[in-house]
Amino acid sequence: VELIQAGSQSNSEWKEGEYRRVEFGFGAHNDVLGNNKIKTSKYTIINWAPKSLLWQFRRVANIYFLVISILTCMPFSPKSPVSLIATFGGVLVFTMFKEAYEDYFRHKSDNAVNSAVNYKLDLATKTVIEIPCMDIKVGDILQIKENQGIPADIVLLSSSNPKGIAMVNTMNLDGETNLKEKSALESTRGFQTPEQLANFKGILRCDLPHMSLIKWNCNFEGPDKTIEPMGMNQLLLRGCVLKNTKHVFGVVVYTGIETKIVLNSKAAPSKMSNVLRTMNTMLYAIFAFQLTVCLVFSGFSMIWRSENGSNHIYLATSDEVTPWIFIAQALTFLVAYSHLIPISLYVALEVLKMLLSYLISQDRELYYIPDDRPTTCRTSDLVEELGQVEFVFSDKTGTLTCNVMEFKKCSIGGSIYGYGNRSKTWGVGEDTKPDAILQDPHHPNHHEVKMFFTLLAVCHSVLPSPDPENPKKPKYQAASPDELALVEGSCDMGIVFSDRIDGKEIINYRGEQQTWEVIAEVPFNSDRKRMSVVVREPITGRYMLMTKGADMVMMKLLKKNQSFETLDKHMHTFAIEGLRTLVLAYRYIDDHEFNEWIKTWKEIQLSKSSDKSERLDAHGGLLENNLNLLGATAIEDKLQDGVPEAVSFLLSSGIRVWVLTGDKQETAIEIGKACNLVQPSMTLVDLSSASLAEFSAVLDYYVNLYSLKTMSIKDLLKYKETMTERLALVIDGLTLVWALDAKQVYRENFFKLGLISESCICCRVSPAQKAQVVALAKESGPWITLAIGDGANDVSMIQEAHIGVGIAGKEGSQAVQASDYAFCQFKYLQKLLLVHGRW
Repeated sequence: VELIQAGSQSNSEWKEGEYRRVEFGFGAHNDVLGNNKIKTSKYTIINWAPKSLLWQFRRVANIYFLVISILTCMPFSPKSPVSLIATFGGVLVFTMFKEAYEDYFRHKSDNAVNSAVNYKLDLATKTVIEIPCMDIKVGDILQIKENQGIPADIVLLSSSNPKGIAMVNTMNLDGETNLKEKSALESTRGFQTPEQLANFKGILRCDLPHMSLIKWNCNFEGPDKTIEPMGMNQLLLRGCVLKNTKHVFGVVVYTGIETKIVLNSKAAPSKMSNVLRTMNTMLYAIFAFQLTVCLVFSGFSMIWRSENGSNHIYLATSDEVTPWIFIAQALTFLVAYSHLIPISLYVALEVLKMLLSYLISQDRELYYIPDDRPTTCRTSDLVEELGQVEFVFSDKTGTLTCNVMEFKKCSIGGSIYGYGNRSKTWGVGEDTKPDAILQDPHHPNHHEVKMFFTLLAVCHSVLPSPDPENPKKPKYQAASPDELALVEGSCDMGIVFSDRIDGKEIINYRGEQQTWEVIAEVPFNSDRKRMSVVVREPITGRYMLMTKGADMVMMKLLKKNQSFETLDKHMHTFAIEGLRTLVLAYRYIDDHEFNEWIKTWKEIQLSKSSDKSERLDAHGGLLENNLNLLGATAIEDKLQDGVPEAVSFLLSSGIRVWVLTGDKQETAIEIGKACNLVQPSMTLVDLSSASLAEFSAVLDYYVNLYSLKTMSIKDLLKYKETMTERLALVIDGLTLVWALDAKQVYRENFFKLGLISESCICCRVSPAQKAQVVALAKESGPWITLAIGDGANDVSMIQEAHIGVGIAGKEGSQAVQASDYAFCQFKYLQKLLLVHGRW
């Protein structure tokens, strides 16, 4: 494998950094970059004792006890060294063997993974042979069988599926339960046998190892020197499991510590509890006191020695006074008073914390049966903090709600459709009016309704698989619950997404099969907040852009000569009902514009640029303008079981609950009301403002109303106890930028207002703002903060808070990996804090 510097070849377009060149197949030669061995253990037999001891002496208390143990061996020591050294040595040995015991299981796990049997194509014999996982190298061609874990990051060459499609489960990588579709290139998918692959030769030029799970650039060069672009759709990552596919062949590009799952592995965040901080402070204070006493007593000893030393022959002293005698006396007193810092205290605390963590993990009431998942304690150092929590910062979607979506309503052509639950008849829920409109070609809204539900069936990244129980409708796998709900909503209207073949989507339009050619897809991401596909209509052959996305983004992309007043009212109604909304739009693309656009699109796809994804997004955005409005969808995300009771109980126990969400303000408020965060007896204080001047005026009004300006934090807490009015604070992301600005005076006043409120809802906030809000609470007082969330956008606030709790849900495992405690339901927080925390 060569590491080629950018620009070293005349035809290189990989302008930033370096790329990796991997040969495979007949006559391939690659330099060895390292094996596929994984090591998670900390020690070996040789370095176990010294390394364990070294780690233990990073604690100040152990250094202190080591010094005292050495001093007890000196002639001036008033104590026998046996008892202290035996106790201290026993603690060190116990800790060493405890770590060795824990590391034994890491070694056992490592050996099981490294010795696992895999299947490699032997180019000499042109057969598949068995090979241990640790011996896999870059450039090897592997055969992965169904239900087998993928042992390295490999590029998919071919599959037992003639279309070159492979399905993988990425649960171990991102926590998502939905299967992902991977597809081989057309030029390689035909190589189905070991003989064909052994006689084939290709070259891959791909990124150097990096952490990104959403972006990967690679170009494939075949024997005919034709270059084809590859992306994440061809990359099978270590840790995934092959599903619903008999076998696949792939070439290894990253092994061992270079694989993405290893690069993304995160240790639990290192946090220190207040108790440990207090103990360390006390230790320094006691040691300073002890040292002072020893020096004073040593001084008195010197005075007594100079005056009376020669008169007490039986003490073997003299009236001689020297600095060395003074130091010896001081050390003697230091040993004599060493019991002021008891060694047993640290041991007792560690054992107690381990026992309390064990009780939490074994609590059956914190065990989630559907997922067979108990509560996980990723650290025992913070268990004593649980009962001291005063602020809870929570995400909304997937944390307070189930993240299980249902298509409830829609707005099309100025009318709202949908009521009730899903039924067996065609319609939106129990509303059959859209079905009647589709059956009547002369209805004024026929075209809009038809295009609306056709867009739902075409513009998505959902994967279908046959359903033996219902041959007319496939099972769907989607990375997003929203997309799944929308595709199922189109099915309820008789417009069924049936299959995806060679860049084409098969749509069953009420019994009539249509083939939509998907030419390009511009995916959804947190920056764009929208998804678009460029397709060709099956009947007219015209090119069309279909787009769906958040209203705040989509409104800027629509034609200006359209009326949005009715849609705004409808979306406000949906938000008040607590429904999540998306805006749908489309436009036709003339042939000239399409030809110019697709030429550049393909050039970017074939480039070796490290910012290929960003360039594709930007180029896709060139088409997203002057769109024709179709309407809006409204999806319900139900509350988790027990959330209203848990929130109400936390509030009644004096814990402040703040919800930080990216949803619209109206939606968040209605969810807040449903979960008792905003109660009828509370006064809703809305700080959301369109300008800085307006925010300043609103904030000043409430600051003056409650006389907060001159109050200290201590005065505020006393004032809150006397308040008869209960407040619930609401602020949006734009206003929060001004509220959190450290250069302005609003930061302190905003927190003071939040402090006297029972709850706070922050809407349309970014992940960075979530962490900033938590940091504001931490720096404003001595209280303990807890952050709870389920997605990657919650990691920043989970790591910022004193205690981080991850919800094991449908948005991946990043939140769990970054957390201190992890469970499946928000309601478990009540017992964790108010029962286990109080123990």
